[in-house]
Amino acid sequence: MDADSDVKVGVCHEYGSHRDRDDILFAQPEGSCFGDCPICFLPFPIESLKHKSSCCCKTICVGCACADIKHHMNRSLERTCPFCREPLPATSAKIVANLMRRVEANDPVAMQQVGHVHYFKGEYAKAIQYRSKAARLGDALAH
Repeated sequence: MDADSDVKVGVCHEYGSHRDRDDILFAQPEGSCFGDCPICFLPFPIESLKHKSSCCCKTICVGCACADIKHHMNRSLERTCPFCREPLPATSAKIVANLMRRVEANDPVAMQQVGHVHYFKGEYAKAIQYRSKAARLGDALAH
């Protein structure tokens, strides 16, 4: 091999390593600290574009929520939860009852949501109590 061939081989190896690096950088991430959508199994985005169901307190991505809404609208069906298929609650009292049922079951997402409600009502002690318990149970947003 001559010197010119050695340079070409070196450039090719360097180009290949850049391609490998780009493949790693721009690949779909393995997951995020917010977990994965339980329907499509894609990682949740960093921004807060997520949909929470009040019946089962499952968080799904906006894409799956929109697909579910479109499915129900196109077929003129009664709206149900995309995850558990329970009918959506018609009143805010039913939503609160569902959340409290999930809180009694030690659901960290429900506790975080109830803590959020107490915070905006100005009940800071209760808000800290619920959000602290949600954080201990593993809810990333409760921190």
